[in-house]
Amino acid sequence: VISSVLFATCSGAAMGNGSSGRACRNGKSHCEEPHEVQLAATEILRVAGMSGYHTSVIVDDREYFFDYLGIMVAPPLWSHIAGQMKRPSEIFTEVIPIGRSVSSGKALVQALCPHFEKGSYDIFCKNCNTFTDTALYFLTRSRLCGRYNRIERLVTATDPISTRLINRLFRNPGEAGGPWTDFYVPNPEAAGFSVDEVLASFDESDSESSASDESSGSDDGRTCSFARHACYGRRSRVARPVRQEAQQVLHGACDPEHVGLSLGGE
Repeated sequence: VISSVLFATCSGAAMGNGSSGRACRNGKSHCEEPHEVQLAATEILRVAGMSGYHTSVIVDDREYFFDYLGIMVAPPLWSHIAGQMKRPSEIFTEVIPIGRSVSSGKALVQALCPHFEKGSYDIFCKNCNTFTDTALYFLTRSRLCGRYNRIERLVTATDPISTRLINRLFRNPGEAGGPWTDFYVPNPEAAGFSVDEVLASFDESDSESSASDESSGSDDGRTCSFARHACYGRRSRVARPVRQEAQQVLHGACDPEHVGLSLGGE
């Protein structure tokens, strides 16, 4: 199986200062070394002219993604390559530089584990793209480009009409001649989840930290700002064979027995 990886650079308007470098407040230059953040996206289906994607975040040399087992950590592109190995057709994965962050992969997991627990995955309301959107905001204060989660946004905005139609079109045959089952069944563990509320909690935490730093006169803490990019373009294609890392064991990042293992930089 051959996968084509699309390396993309950002074009058009950028959010923030438009630089990929870092800038520290008060002219200080002692900020910790930033961590490279990339977005990985693979088109997995097309419905009514719209594309559905699987996305993940790469921080330095680790990939972070969300599925039924919770937040997972693996070698870069593991979740994308694993899916391609099951299908013979050529699939394109986009790898897009987002910027740099003062937060590490370990910090990302610690912050998002309470919000993305094992068993809370929902194919439309709380999926891999929901996690990626939240992770990008935590790391760089940027959001996932809308084209990657267009299908689920449409479905949730028109629920229950949309989900009833989906189940009518894609019902699955039951076992041993039993009744057919719905393609989509809402996960009660995802009920009430709101990306906006999680992002607002990050902003509130930053505001409290800034106020604390100013009142104490301390220069410690999150003092660096990084570039935040809008949607992405100018892609060039590079063909690559399936990497051997796809055979490696990945870890549930929030599993207590794996916390501290393979979580990326400190």
